[in-house]
Amino acid sequence: MKASGTPAGAPGPRADGAGGPPLSRLVVGFDASPPSVRAVRLATELARGGRAHLWLVFAQQPDPRTAEPRTEEEARVPVRATQKAMETLIREALAAGVGAEALVREGEPATVILRAARELNAGMVLVGTRGLGGAARVLLGSVSSRVVSEGSTPVVIVP
Repeated sequence: MKASGTPAGAPGPRADGAGGPPLSRLVVGFDASPPSVRAVRLATELARGGRAHLWLVFAQQPDPRTAEPRTEEEARVPVRATQKAMETLIREALAAGVGAEALVREGEPATVILRAARELNAGMVLVGTRGLGGAARVLLGSVSSRVVSEGSTPVVIVP
């Protein structure tokens, strides 16, 4: 698995899908939640048989509920669990003949996903939704809502 903070963006067709037709580059927002796992599996199915490439994008951010500073080890535990889940899904995609890699960046999830989609010239973004509605979406915000409203790329929201 290749985890990188800077995507390769050379023009022209490449084995990893960059520079190919727009739907050959799929960005999937990933946080290890069941909807994000389903989004990765859907992206894998959409890409199967084509020359598409998937980027699983994980936004690493501090937990605002943590009152005290955490040790470096404590901060790494949830990230390691998410990376392990990403590695499993990347292996599944590769076994299906789909190129895939992880892109791990620090920041707010919607911002990180939108930036990755722009930088990678993604043809589609897939994100899971946690089913927030009404007041919860207004108060808490929603990654999927922001990706849809602020992005310029078609978005598939997976429940």
